Amino acid sequence: MGKVILKDVDVEVDGVNFSSHVSSVTVTLSKDEVDTTNFGGKGRERAHGLKDDNFELNFQQDFDPGSVDATLYPLWDEEAEFVVEVRPRSGVVSETNPGYRGTCILLEYTPLAGSPGELSETSVTFPSQREGIERVTAES
Repeated sequence: MGKVILKDVDVEVDGVNFSSHVSSVTVTLSKDEVDTTNFGGKGRERAHGLKDDNFELNFQQDFDPGSVDATLYPLWDEEAEFVVEVRPRSGVVSETNPGYRGTCILLEYTPLAGSPGELSETSVTFPSQREGIERVTAES
């Protein structure tokens, strides 16, 4: 099986494709660790707790209508829930091109940051709600 070189990652936030404006992506699947240690054992015991998944995206900022700021600011300001989906390649979801999809919220947004002559970028974390991030291998 071949290795995956990220060249064509597909990134959608609230139905808007931002693949041409995202320079890095991290999908983190995490569960709380619940300590269940008791007097019956000789070491620690743990159980899986609640999911705490998130997407971390680094956007190249754009203030044009329908682009980065025009999409992200209202999501933050209106405290809306929205869907984020990331796939390793553009194209349809499949066994070899799974989508990672979750209903998210935006709690913190930095619309402008940078120094003279630098590309304006903003790093955004989208925490997932309730069900966490699901791995999808067929269109639903």
